[in-house]
Amino acid sequence: MKYEKKPLNCDEHIEILSERGLYIPDLKRAKKYLGTIGYFRLTGYMYHLQESDGSHKFKDGICFNDIILHYHFDKKLRATVNEYLERIEVALRSKLTDYYCINHGFYWFTQYDLYDDKKVYDSINAEIADKFVEPQERFLKYFKRKYTSESLPPSNMAMEILTLGKLSRLYKGLSNDSEKMAIANDFGVPSVILSSWLIYLNNVRNICAHHGRLWNRGITADRPIIPKRKKYKFNGIIPEDFNSSCYGVVSIIDKLLSEINPTNRFIEKVKGLIDQYHNINTKFMGFPENWKEEPSWKKS
Repeated sequence: MKYEKKPLNCDEHIEILSERGLYIPDLKRAKKYLGTIGYFRLTGYMYHLQESDGSHKFKDGICFNDIILHYHFDKKLRATVNEYLERIEVALRSKLTDYYCINHGFYWFTQYDLYDDKKVYDSINAEIADKFVEPQERFLKYFKRKYTSESLPPSNMAMEILTLGKLSRLYKGLSNDSEKMAIANDFGVPSVILSSWLIYLNNVRNICAHHGRLWNRGITADRPIIPKRKKYKFNGIIPEDFNSSCYGVVSIIDKLLSEINPTNRFIEKVKGLIDQYHNINTKFMGFPENWKEEPSWKKS
């Protein structure tokens, strides 16, 4: 089947939206948003405002501002999630270097026997070596000029040039030794769960980094393990889609931050954002009805 849709201009897109029952009180404003954000991107914020019969008709009373409101909410949510994912990523970099270097030296990542998954060994070392050929970071350039006999940078530099995705795969691929378990302990969960969460959160990070829709998205790739043991489990009612919803993402981030940065304001900011955009239906985010009274992040 060929893609044969006809390209439409801004006025034609507005005409389609109007025919579908969307109230557009300010045409100039609507054209500005369609021109700077794009019709296709904005359609991602329309579906839940339309009838579910396939007609694409908007529900009664829906106006163009409702679409923009959801767009702005999602943009601010992504920024908040991304900000606190960075703290988890930075902590992981630091802990990998701190724990492994003490027992295995600055070049621990080159030791084959530290890995259960040998493909990860190959991938990580190839990635670091490749980025060291023509380094872009100033600290790598300086190191390479000074230590001319070294073909790789030490861990404290090498971990800095790996993406969260690579760091997550590195952690998972390591043998379940004392260092790996110590890192997991610092994050407050067993290593198998931490591995699962880091890989899942990398998918979330990618959505945020590429400005994708997050708030009501089902994130089904690499679904995280949800702990059942009393010591590690979440509080409150855990919905069936917890490991693929925004509610689950927020809860996992909070649980990790609670261990490495107990005074963080992540949940406070998320709740403040929801209060600011009070028209947002949190059920589309996977939030249960009683989430304010019995949230998954409630401390025992």
